[in-house]
Parts: sequence; C-alpha cells; structure tokens
Amino acid sequence: MMNPKTEGKLDERTAIIIVDNDEAMLPILREMFESHGYRCETCTSSEAAIECLTKGHFHIMLADVAMPGMNGFELTEKARKFRPDMATIIMTGFIDDFSYDRAIDAGASDFIKKPFTMKEILHRVNHVKLQERLRLLTITDELTGLYNRRGFFTLAEEFLKLAKRQKKGIYMLYADLDHLKSINDRSGHHEGDEALVETAKVLKTTYRESDIVARIGGDEFVVIPVGITGDNIEKIIARLEKNMKNQNASRNKNYNLSLSLGVSLYNPEKPCSVDELISHADEMMYEHKRIKHKA
Repeated sequence: MMNPKTEGKLDERTAIIIVDNDEAMLPILREMFESHGYRCETCTSSEAAIECLTKGHFHIMLADVAMPGMNGFELTEKARKFRPDMATIIMTGFIDDFSYDRAIDAGASDFIKKPFTMKEILHRVNHVKLQERLRLLTITDELTGLYNRRGFFTLAEEFLKLAKRQKKGIYMLYADLDHLKSINDRSGHHEGDEALVETAKVLKTTYRESDIVARIGGDEFVVIPVGITGDNIEKIIARLEKNMKNQNASRNKNYNLSLSLGVSLYNPEKPCSVDELISHADEMMYEHKRIKHKA
C-alpha cells in the first residue's frame, strides 16, 4: 500500500535497475541499495529489463555481461538508444574475456569485476552518480530542473529514431506560458520565475517519468512523447488543463497560470526533424492562443 504521506508526490530518489540472471544475488543487491536510499528494480533477463525501461525512468543500470539471450553489451547498446541519459555499469565474472573498449563502445560508464564487495559496488555507483550529476548540469534548466534546449534536442532525436525504427507515431506537446511579460512587468522577475517553476511542476506531475519534459525558451515548454498514435490526445491535454486549474486553486496569487498549447504528430511513414516537429506544434499553439484571445 502506498504511504499516504508520499502519495501523489514524485519519488526523487536515484533509481537503479539491476539486470542479472543470478537470482540469489539480486535481492541482496536490492536490499543494500534500498538501505542506502536508492529506489531499486531487478530483472533476470535483458528482455525483461527493456520492458521495464520503457515504462519507467532509471538513472543507473547495472548489467551483467553473461546472460542468456541478449547479453549485457547488447542490452547496454539497445538501452542507450532510447535512454541516453541513463548511466550503465557492466558487471562481469569473466575478466580475461572482457574488453573495456567493448564496454565503452556499447555506451557503459564503468565496469566492475565479480565477485565484488558491497562497499565496492556502492562506491562505483556513487562515482557514476556524481559523473551523471555533473553531465546533467549541461543539459538541465537551472531554474526549473527540467531539461534545457540542448538536453531536449539530444534526447528527442533519439526518441524519433526509435519511433521510426518501431514504425510508431508519437505526439509532442508544445506549451507557452501566457502573460509572462505582464507578470514580470507587474510583479517583478522573481514572481515570473516562480510562475515558471510552478508551471514546470504541473508538467512534471502530469506526465510520465519516462517522458522528456523540457523548457526550451523563456516561456516555452515541450513534452515528448506526450502520447502515441491511438491515444486520446484530447484527454491527455484535458488532464494537463485540469492539473493547471487545480494548481491555480491552491495558490494565493493575483493572477492565474495559463498555457497555450499545440500538438504535433511524428509520422514514421513521413519522418521529420525535431525542429520541424516543434515548428508545427508552435503553429498549432499560436492558433490556440488566437482562439483564446478572441473568446
């Protein structure tokens, strides 16, 4: 049962996924990491890990090289294509046959030889976590904690490549915070910053952890993939508008937060660039803004 104190809140712990067919080792590692404040999931095959990675966001993956079916190198390469922001540590008990260059080429951040002590693996994970934190500074918006423009384009390009390979259409949401200039002029830039932070919070709590939520301009936000073909995109947008309305009801301000929204569809049969996807969503957003102002 979910703890009522944490229900509805984002779990901000570092998330680790451990992939190893050694079923005796998995609960030991899981208990150790959870006792040190990590959120941890375990899988006994690469195929199960891929399914898990598509449903949730993980910061670090520990993957054993020798697994039946898809091995750890292949898993790392595949995961890297749609989770380029996730660090990977390769585990191996066959150091003589192990190639460090192969691990790096696959996209791993580090490797560790089995058997290892709990202290050693924890040190490796903490080291990789620090490396990732430093790297994230270059792709994260300092004010809101969302991805910045650079981070968005890096990750979105990988999503579009994956969508093309899987022949899956995906929707992208473009959102513009209304009246930011007026808020800045009337109440000061600090209040404008608060409005941006609140908007970012609503977006993060509305969409999945696995979605890319970014601030790519002063008052511009994007989410990809906000949905896939076959989804009811109107309901997805309505959920955001409801959450924004609830946010306004919970605050004591002399203005309400409001978003103008545009949605564009990436069609794998007629692929386009991230720039083109944003441009189309931007056009839809301005049409939405025009209709709102006329109403």
